[in-house]
Amino acid sequence: MQKMSTKLLYASAMLVASTTWASAYLDPGTGSLVLQIVIAGALTAAASVRVFWYRLKEFARRMIGLKSTPADRS
Repeated sequence: MQKMSTKLLYASAMLVASTTWASAYLDPGTGSLVLQIVIAGALTAAASVRVFWYRLKEFARRMIGLKSTPADRS
């Protein structure tokens, strides 16, 4: 396994070292696309944390033996 990761590291280094200059054009829509991706990722992460936190709270309440109320779900 060690030899394969070493070969992969060398191949990656050679690929990066052998690249040439690219004159690429980024139109104004690219910035808004990147912004949308960042915002969507942040909102997805926030929703995932909220769901995980709720499940973790419910698990802890069940382990302790407390009942949850509808007010606890927010």
